[in-house]
Amino acid sequence: MRRRAIAATRRGRQRAKALMIAQCIIKRETGHTYDPALGHEVATFDTIYTGRCGYDMSDTQPSDLVVAGANYTITDVMVKLPVGTTVRKGDLVEITASELDLPRPGTKAKLEALAEGTHRTAERWRAVSQ
Repeated sequence: MRRRAIAATRRGRQRAKALMIAQCIIKRETGHTYDPALGHEVATFDTIYTGRCGYDMSDTQPSDLVVAGANYTITDVMVKLPVGTTVRKGDLVEITASELDLPRPGTKAKLEALAEGTHRTAERWRAVSQ
């Protein structure tokens, strides 16, 4: 019974990966450096993951937020990655290519929470569009 469950999970992971039709790059902030052209510090990043991913909007209506007088539009999304990536909360995702019309290259989101489970076929992250 246990072997069948493991084999079924592996097949599910292969199928889930086959459905990830977008390519993305995931970066993690590593520090800051001074940019003399801008006159202030800017964030520096390391690339954590490059490869297949899925990107789905979980809410069709974005929510508007006003912070310190600035208007922001926030959309919740689901980012799907192969099991075993080393990404974590706070990492930044950017879509670099897609086999279909959406998601468009340049689409960005910040990873917020990973859906946990024992028989996961993909890492499913709740993220917020940037």
